[in-house]
Amino acid sequence: MVDEMDLLRDLKKAEPVRPHAFEEARTVLRAAMATGAPETKPGSRRRTRWGKRRMVGFSAAALVAASAAAALVVTSTPTPDKPPAKAGQATANPILAKLVANITPLPANAPGDATLEIRNQSPTSAELGSNGIGLFTDDGTYYWGVDKSALRRAIVRMDGGDDVFKRDIAVALYAVKGDIGIARARMAVANIAPGTNPDPERTKIEKLKGLAKARGEKYVPPKPPTPEQQRGITDNHIWANAIDALIAAPENPQVRAGVLRIMATMPNVKVTKTTTAGQPTLTLMDSWPALGKHVEKLVINAGTGHPVALSSSASDIPPSTTYYHTSRVTLAEIRAGKF
Repeated sequence: MVDEMDLLRDLKKAEPVRPHAFEEARTVLRAAMATGAPETKPGSRRRTRWGKRRMVGFSAAALVAASAAAALVVTSTPTPDKPPAKAGQATANPILAKLVANITPLPANAPGDATLEIRNQSPTSAELGSNGIGLFTDDGTYYWGVDKSALRRAIVRMDGGDDVFKRDIAVALYAVKGDIGIARARMAVANIAPGTNPDPERTKIEKLKGLAKARGEKYVPPKPPTPEQQRGITDNHIWANAIDALIAAPENPQVRAGVLRIMATMPNVKVTKTTTAGQPTLTLMDSWPALGKHVEKLVINAGTGHPVALSSSASDIPPSTTYYHTSRVTLAEIRAGKF
């Protein structure tokens, strides 16, 4: 078990940034919510994607915030297939509902078998930056490298990520025509591999005890989250996992439709018509005041639902925006270095 200073020391030895600093609040908050504290073990990739690569570039404030957030979370995550109260009765946002209706009939017939992704701070240029370059195969496997050569090596070595994106995508596809309450409940836990932790409560408690011991403090059982905080935790996981599905399969209209159908019925999501780089877009904003000053904004193409950008802000963390630039490729091409 490590404390914040251990994390910061480990981060100095890690690989260059994959997501940029704007994602730090989202990353550490989700890690704290799910496990009680962020971990830096290179091998702990099954449950979370918040290993060293994900955490590089995080501020000390963000890591301390994660420890603080951990104190809120000792209750279990939502049970799959058990819809939150009245979830199925939620009124759909009319703007997103119309977009979903337009996208749903579209066939998933994009060329290639994978999506190449570059994240940077430019809305128009796909120039490779400090976030590296990633590849999502259509089956949900994720590869990443700091540059093209590193990405190719990862693919040749079959050094792909865990199957969490597959679960995110599967829930999005179900959500297109399935029960929206069940879809939301499944999306809330899509980032957790089934059967990997038979006693999550004890694991969380042990982690918190380890943190206290590392600091030379007496362990004090944290108060369980209030109903409002628990709703915020669930909402945050639904939102974040839905975005992961959208980012992993942006060219699949059915995935886009399922993600947006879920978001259309999330009570805290606000939708506004915007313009990005001269193109009509929609900005979806969600926030979690019960968990701290944490706000995220997802920008999508107003006509297709393709992800354009994601921005995040939180207490003591300056807001920042990352733009997504994607293209369709084949895994064979990337493996051969033809990109």
